[in-house]
Amino acid sequence: MSKPTFKQILDAHKNQVLLGKSYLNIAKGLLKADPVILQTGPTFFGLTTDGSLELAQMALARLYDQTRGAVTVQVLLAQARREASSFRRGSHREIIATIAKCERTVHGLGPVLTSIRKRRNEWLAHLDARTVTDPKALSARAKLTIPDLDRAFKETEDIVRELSSLYEGVIGKLEFLGGDDYKVALDWIRSAKCTFIENFEREFKTPWTGPRPKNCSANLLRMA
Repeated sequence: MSKPTFKQILDAHKNQVLLGKSYLNIAKGLLKADPVILQTGPTFFGLTTDGSLELAQMALARLYDQTRGAVTVQVLLAQARREASSFRRGSHREIIATIAKCERTVHGLGPVLTSIRKRRNEWLAHLDARTVTDPKALSARAKLTIPDLDRAFKETEDIVRELSSLYEGVIGKLEFLGGDDYKVALDWIRSAKCTFIENFEREFKTPWTGPRPKNCSANLLRMA
């Protein structure tokens, strides 16, 4: 079986970081969104939020997988050491120092990655008997917060960006153009909901008593 090149591994890891960050940003954006807007489609928005959080965790799980033969960040760093002479920028000493710093970063992520691994093995990829018996117990065994995920993606992105800079002279954030376009969709829903309320008040000449989206002014009816 042919082995992937360093460039192929680096590109694959960039893609996983890009996707994982994007899933996480969508989930964070929806968690902070106006509840009135989310209630226009509670099943859709609820599943999208939960699904995005799960996909973000799975992206990290793939990057740091312990399955035999998996092409992980650790594999990327090991191959970088072997191929340091092929890097386009930096002296050999600078390249090795950067790799060593990245290895320390991975080590520092240990507790977060342990929780990710448990969640992957005991729920996200497999239905572990303990989790099926007591779903809440997994949260205690594998504590994980959104700041933990933010940190893991930021530090992993730093690793691949630094290696990319030294190896191929490419520097830049890993992000989709229009990665926050969900905000436009939410604003269209807000606008439509406000228009519905305005039309209701105009037609029935009575104030809307239900929840009102943010930035949707309460219209004073002229009952003349």
